[in-house]
Amino acid sequence: MAKTRFTSPVGRLVQGTVDEPQTKDAQGNLRVVKTGPNAGQPNPQYFIGVAFPKADPQGEFAQFYNLLVQQAAADFPNLFPQGPTGACVHPQFAFKVIDGDGMDTSGKPNNTKEGFAGHWVVRFASSYPPRCFYAGKYAAHEQIQEKGVIRRGYYVRVNGTVEGNGNPQRPGLYVNLDMVELAAYGPEIVSGPDASQAFAGGPAALPPGASATPLAAPTGAAPGFTPPAGPKPSGLPQPGVPMAGPQSAASVPPAQPGPANPGAPVQPYTGYMQPGAAPANPTLPAGPAPIGAPAANPVPPAPGAPPSPIASPGRVMLPVAGGHTYEALIAAGWTDETLRAQGMMQ
Repeated sequence: MAKTRFTSPVGRLVQGTVDEPQTKDAQGNLRVVKTGPNAGQPNPQYFIGVAFPKADPQGEFAQFYNLLVQQAAADFPNLFPQGPTGACVHPQFAFKVIDGDGMDTSGKPNNTKEGFAGHWVVRFASSYPPRCFYAGKYAAHEQIQEKGVIRRGYYVRVNGTVEGNGNPQRPGLYVNLDMVELAAYGPEIVSGPDASQAFAGGPAALPPGASATPLAAPTGAAPGFTPPAGPKPSGLPQPGVPMAGPQSAASVPPAQPGPANPGAPVQPYTGYMQPGAAPANPTLPAGPAPIGAPAANPVPPAPGAPPSPIASPGRVMLPVAGGHTYEALIAAGWTDETLRAQGMMQ
């Protein structure tokens, strides 16, 4: 069957898209090739529906529709005994033309769909993406490459071919999509609920603690870190104040020998240094207490603050920490992230 090439009048794009193929049919099933050697293989399709006014003073749509009927009569002469000027004897012949004031296949009125009422809607399809152009710019290098340029609600002209589908059980036409011209702009048709309706009724009430504007971080605080409220133990380095870089072996305070009596309590280290300076006459404990054992004379947490976490075997304090214990620094407002960022813990 010979194909006939056509260029449609200007109509409004009301269904489908020129950018993305449809991979599923109207029932939500995967589109596949139904017959032939490739039966069962995926069969994505580019599809658009274009609405043309029934009020057609120039007769442009009438000429386009007559071209479709002539093709149908030539490819299915037994269904058009009186030729293209007569009626088709098959009540379900697929001309690919929908009455915008009629009913769809599910029994719902078409005129509830935006752009359908008072129009004939022609369905164009292709297995390949259409070539798209702005009106008057048809050179190969002027082809529209960006997605989203031609949108539902805009006005287009379509160039393609029409031919019979060769199926006597379900006779109809293939109205093939080849090229699309962006002729003019119109109100965009957006699928899904309208945001202004979905969120109508005024602004929502905010829960306690929510702010309508971004909250500024405290000066000097690490990004994303907010020191806990309440007084800090004196003598400890404060979060957000950079510590001195890694110390040399000579500047690391020497360890204090352990007590002669193994059962005697270890005296806590009291020589807390200021940021960037080594303490005078430092005195370090004999070594870390057993894991899980409470530290001797621990620094009390800030009033109302949650209990300080206990250091795990994976947390090792480094010389830059100046001998401060993990528990004491956490009580002062430090976190694992800020301790590691300052090189005080690994």
